[in-house]
Amino acid sequence: MKSLLRECSLRLSPRPYGRVWLAAIFCVGHCALFAGAGDAARPEWVVSSFDLGAVDQMQATNAVLADELKAQEWPAIPSKSAIREWDKVPDGVDPSRWVSFVTVGFGKRAEAYAFQFSGPRGDAKLLAHIFHRKRPIRGVEQWTSPFVNLINGFRVGQETAATTPESPLLQTEIIEALETADPDTSGKEASLDSALTLPPKKVMPPLRAIIMAAACSAGWTPTLQPAPNRVRIEVRVLDQACSFRFTFHLKDRELTIGPQRVPWEEYHDQLTLLFRRPTLSQNIVDLVRPNAGTIELLGVEANRIFYLADDEITALDTGTGLALWPVRVPQGKVSPIPKVIQSFTTRRDAADKLRLYRWTTALAEIAPADGKLIPLAPLAASTGSSFDIAPNGDLAIVQGSRVSLFSGGREVWNVSESHAITCGPRLDADRVLIGTDRGELIALARADHRVLWRTAIDPRPFGLIAGIGARRCIFSNQSETLSAIDPADGKIAWRFAAGDLLAQPPLLFENSVIVVTKGNRIVSLSPESGAVISEQRWPTWVVSLQPVKISGRPRLAVNDVSGKLTLLAENLKPVWEATLGTRLTGRTVLAPLPDKWKTSGRPAKGGTDELLDAIADPGAKPFLLTSDSAGFLFKISLEGIQ
Repeated sequence: MKSLLRECSLRLSPRPYGRVWLAAIFCVGHCALFAGAGDAARPEWVVSSFDLGAVDQMQATNAVLADELKAQEWPAIPSKSAIREWDKVPDGVDPSRWVSFVTVGFGKRAEAYAFQFSGPRGDAKLLAHIFHRKRPIRGVEQWTSPFVNLINGFRVGQETAATTPESPLLQTEIIEALETADPDTSGKEASLDSALTLPPKKVMPPLRAIIMAAACSAGWTPTLQPAPNRVRIEVRVLDQACSFRFTFHLKDRELTIGPQRVPWEEYHDQLTLLFRRPTLSQNIVDLVRPNAGTIELLGVEANRIFYLADDEITALDTGTGLALWPVRVPQGKVSPIPKVIQSFTTRRDAADKLRLYRWTTALAEIAPADGKLIPLAPLAASTGSSFDIAPNGDLAIVQGSRVSLFSGGREVWNVSESHAITCGPRLDADRVLIGTDRGELIALARADHRVLWRTAIDPRPFGLIAGIGARRCIFSNQSETLSAIDPADGKIAWRFAAGDLLAQPPLLFENSVIVVTKGNRIVSLSPESGAVISEQRWPTWVVSLQPVKISGRPRLAVNDVSGKLTLLAENLKPVWEATLGTRLTGRTVLAPLPDKWKTSGRPAKGGTDELLDAIADPGAKPFLLTSDSAGFLFKISLEGIQ
């Protein structure tokens, strides 16, 4: 099969390209900003509509769109001249008045865009963007119209246009790096990418519109004209996906990103992230999107990466970034009784090995190798912190006001309190610690559940009983106070007034107790006295704080909602930060990983491998790994980190 590089203009051919398989439910998405505020400055729009490919999608004529604008008090007239290109301003029309409505998409997602091509260079501007999917209506999957929501987006832009800075120009060149013949069906099996669902000539035209919109969404103004910043985008069309190589030539540096294998339904989101890469940390060496939605990184153990997505736990291969197994809610038979949603949590055992647990329905451990459930107890825990496992396998579990001890999978004893148990349990060598919402802390003998001591503590203790050296730390939600007690007799050694709820349980870090509050207060306490050693007031919400060791130096990795990953020294002073440009989720972990995840795609038979490089170095080295709210995992190099 012949392969060559064929340069393609950003302008689309006037030929009809037939239907590109798409799907869509419409919901309001990104709205770009445009000039003009107030009724006096509102232009009379000249409207054109283009469908670059959708299945059974509702279409709108120029006149219908103009009428909709008028109904919302936006002066508009339908374009009267014959316009065949969505990015070419009609003859005789002021570019600042022409709006091009474009519908485009693939697979089970579609996009609706409103573009403008104004200024002396005809630079692209995205006025509004709506993404959508098919959804069941009266039992039948149907499309809804995106255009009302798209026009509503104009209002948002008008209100904020005056304060919106101009986006930098980006000269954009798109190269199709493939000419594909018909798939080879002579063999019994064909690889995924040698059986192309759509030929490149049908994929490239709508893809160019998505590429331009993604550039705008990422904060650029794409243009065909020479500009100080340039990008060359090489595209290889695969089966229900494309591989991309972005080569940026910026004012201060050059940057090449790739290879990337992007599925049909993720074109806009993933391309937007690729366009943002020049503004993100240079330490980002690779990324993968295992889920088109928020994921929470749980940890890495051996050659497995574990994360949560939509209350489903999944393992990825560290070498490929591909899913190995998920643990899902069992489907079973249809029942009128709602199924209990499974929930998961992680712990580190005495050997610092990551353990995965399902704590609802029935407590079970999840085998990292294959995701199989290992039953631990026929009971469900009250919360993710309402059980504890000893090094010898004994298990204490709380349900409401009852605490039970299991050994070898069999119940040894259970005892009930008169009030709900809201804190613990904590399994120590010879005792089980629990706290009740009455404000009592209780030690039960592990052998026979005798009460060893009871002591009053601040009302409504809640969550884990953390082990901090020889002491145990208990947090009270009502008084917002952390108390350290001696497990031998329950005496309180010290109290710390946090002044807020905790964002995560306290942890021991380099002989200090680290406390993180929901009010973005990070505090280092003396484990002996509870005195404040150092403190940081974080400027935004802290998502997680995790200890890591980089080149033997202890550091605290802080994830926050602004999209920054920051490393703190022992005195809580920042020593390094990376901007990831997206809301971070879960924790940051340090793990041995390959330089690049292998792509799962294969080139068409006889095609070039240029955009589908394998791992450059088969070995692994330490990387920081973190996750974001768009479902991406980021691999961050340690280069330059102190």
